[in-house]
Amino acid sequence: MLKRRVVALLTIFSLLSLPVAAQNGGGDMLTQIRKEAMERSQIMKTMHMFTDVYGPRLTGSPNHKGAAEWAVKQMTAWGLENAHLEPWDFKHPGWLNERLTAHLISPVKSPLFAKCWHGLQAPGELCRRKRTS
Repeated sequence: MLKRRVVALLTIFSLLSLPVAAQNGGGDMLTQIRKEAMERSQIMKTMHMFTDVYGPRLTGSPNHKGAAEWAVKQMTAWGLENAHLEPWDFKHPGWLNERLTAHLISPVKSPLFAKCWHGLQAPGELCRRKRTS
């Protein structure tokens, strides 16, 4: 009975210590990964391109198409093979909000400073909202 317990404890201990032993052997690899991340990271450039250059990317919009084409070009430059866009039909024309004008008409006439929130309506549709008290 005691022999079984000792064997069971040794088995459990050896199984639990295998991951620790495996990590200690790859110290050079972890150092290389950290060095790559700290010295040649492309994350800030990539985030700048997606957020500042292309901005909001509504499906089917020119920003969406430009960002997707940039991503394919960048992945190819990084050495990835077969980077390409899959053809698909959105079934709606894409649009980009270039200008929005709004005016208060009641109780006083006044220009209203507003920004169109994407996806609310299609181009050319009049945006009317009822006042809620």
